[in-house]
Amino acid sequence: MFTICLLSVYHLLSVGLLSPSVCLLIAFSSTLVFAQHFLVFFWYSMHASSYEDKRFYIYLLHMYSKMVSVSLHTSYTFASCQDMIAKGMQAHCLYTGRSQHMHEEFGTVLHRGFKTWVRNLNICIPYMLNSFISLILYLLFFAIMGLLFFTSSTGTIIDPATLSDEEIFAMMWEGFSKNLGLSVSLLLAVFLFAALTQSYFTAGAIGMAKKASETGDTRIADMLDSGSKNIFRLFLTVLLTSLILLVGIIFLVPGALAVGNLSALVENPEASIHGMTALVIGVILWTVYIIIVNLVLSLSSYALVIDELGPLEALSTSVIFFINNKLDVFFMWVFTIGLVLINNYVGELAGPGNGMIAAVTLFIPPAILQPLTAVLWTRLYMTRRGKKLYDPSELLLDPDSF
Repeated sequence: MFTICLLSVYHLLSVGLLSPSVCLLIAFSSTLVFAQHFLVFFWYSMHASSYEDKRFYIYLLHMYSKMVSVSLHTSYTFASCQDMIAKGMQAHCLYTGRSQHMHEEFGTVLHRGFKTWVRNLNICIPYMLNSFISLILYLLFFAIMGLLFFTSSTGTIIDPATLSDEEIFAMMWEGFSKNLGLSVSLLLAVFLFAALTQSYFTAGAIGMAKKASETGDTRIADMLDSGSKNIFRLFLTVLLTSLILLVGIIFLVPGALAVGNLSALVENPEASIHGMTALVIGVILWTVYIIIVNLVLSLSSYALVIDELGPLEALSTSVIFFINNKLDVFFMWVFTIGLVLINNYVGELAGPGNGMIAAVTLFIPPAILQPLTAVLWTRLYMTRRGKKLYDPSELLLDPDSF
């Protein structure tokens, strides 16, 4: 590129569009800029010893080819990098260069995130384990609740198939009312244990996605390390998020007061109850509130694991990240929800009689969708926060991609 610039100046001089003094000034300035970058590369190549240093040196060499489209003052970024390298601040220097030049577009995040996921299919392991444990837990829960709801006063178990829908609703309501304390305690215990288990495996999966995004590869050891280190902080974050979502129950209060006695609605769901319109509006408002909260706090778990933050810091960081990257977060959220809806639609389209398709659609989320979206969310968060990221074309860590 430097040679092309000099040839262009020589051509302009030959046709008389530039005076010799102006051409000399342009040539002198171009030579200084070229010499500045060459000295930075040469000096650093003589001092690069560790793997991280050599990786950053490769990054500088790669970025030089892009400097023809960067304004002159931007090159001071690399001049400051030289000073930071001399002071042993390679990590901060790497962050400075990337924050200036490596902001990935949304499409690039999807493309490179997908390649990272394909390279690391083992990220599905924590989600598969979590699904298996949750399945066993919920089967035990429903078995116990069934014994409470469908056991008569004589101690015999009633077959629900012999009852009508109205009788089933009435019996469930009666069983729940008689065993209110036990039912609530059991429900709370199942929720807490499931949340704790999910926190461990989610933190482990995000840790694996972070490692894969940084270096290109991840192992089960990364899941164990990240899960054990972040389980309780992520568990508290899940509890705080659940409490924030429960605040929206205030939208149901006017409708519940207008309906009055809910037992009549439970015993006869088809009956026309006064005040149902207000209750339906409250349900709609609560649903909208849940969607907004999920959207704004969608990156709280990623902020907690990647930046090793506390629960409150993770929630506030997620809010700030959403404010600064509204469209990216919204598109990623829509993309994630769209994948889930497509999977559910395929399962419904196959019909309840097709057990094979139903089993596949139940297997797809933990095996494919959840690990893929975890990698995409992780890469989006890391690239917008200026973190170091794995890129085969720049870091030369993936020779198979060439």
